[in-house]
Amino acid sequence: MFQRNKQAKQKKRKPIDNKPVYSSSLREVANQNDSPISKKPHYLWLYAFFVLGLLISGYLISPYGRVNQLYIEGDTIVPEQQIIEASQITAKQTVIGTLSNRVAIEAQIQATLPQIRMADVGIQGVNDIVVHVADYQTVAYIDNGNRYQSVLENGVILLDDLTVPIGNRPLIKGFESGSTLNKFITEFSKASSDIQDSISEITYKGSEENPYSITIHMNDGNQVKANLNEFISKMNYYPVILEELGGQKGIIDMEVGVFFTPFVSEERPQEDSDETVNNEDLNEE
Repeated sequence: MFQRNKQAKQKKRKPIDNKPVYSSSLREVANQNDSPISKKPHYLWLYAFFVLGLLISGYLISPYGRVNQLYIEGDTIVPEQQIIEASQITAKQTVIGTLSNRVAIEAQIQATLPQIRMADVGIQGVNDIVVHVADYQTVAYIDNGNRYQSVLENGVILLDDLTVPIGNRPLIKGFESGSTLNKFITEFSKASSDIQDSISEITYKGSEENPYSITIHMNDGNQVKANLNEFISKMNYYPVILEELGGQKGIIDMEVGVFFTPFVSEERPQEDSDETVNNEDLNEE
């Protein structure tokens, strides 16, 4: 009897559940990941982009989004109004649009004004635009009687003429745009500032016999005959020649060697009217 009851009790026992105890917790975590709370960070990004778009739109339509003032800065003799007109920047344009189009604006300024060597468009403050410019240097002026045209270091001759030359650049005559003028610019740029400032006028005298012949009028009253393709290398000795001449004025021929001929106004004997300057370095040239 006792044994039968024991067996009956044993039959009533429930089978042991072999499933892992942590499986339910994993399902809970998975359910939590699918909950609306986990999706909130995605909505925050959308909110951020939406707010940013509103701010940008508000900036563009506000007065702060449009060009307020346009400033021209740099070393230039070009009138400021001409640069402003060449840039085509107006108060109706947006600051962002102007800056995004800066390369085209810079090219437009240089194409319209050949004297401008460099133009750089930037922003100043909140909505002010500044254009930094730099000029090609004027190396000489073409003498057209009472009018003068600027010759730039890049070989360009400006169409706009002046009634009075600006600065201490020499006047040139007989030169035309092309290889001869470019050769002069190349040679002249090699000279020191003292030599450049001492030259008043250069006249091209090229011929079939000597296509490089030029006559140089100095500020001190002397004249120099030289060859265009080498005149600066010889003009560098000009201060030494002046010391040897001792104040005499005349024509210094540097085409072949160095020879000096005083002006007729100098009261000298006829036989002394032509003499060779004693300068071994120059004769070697």
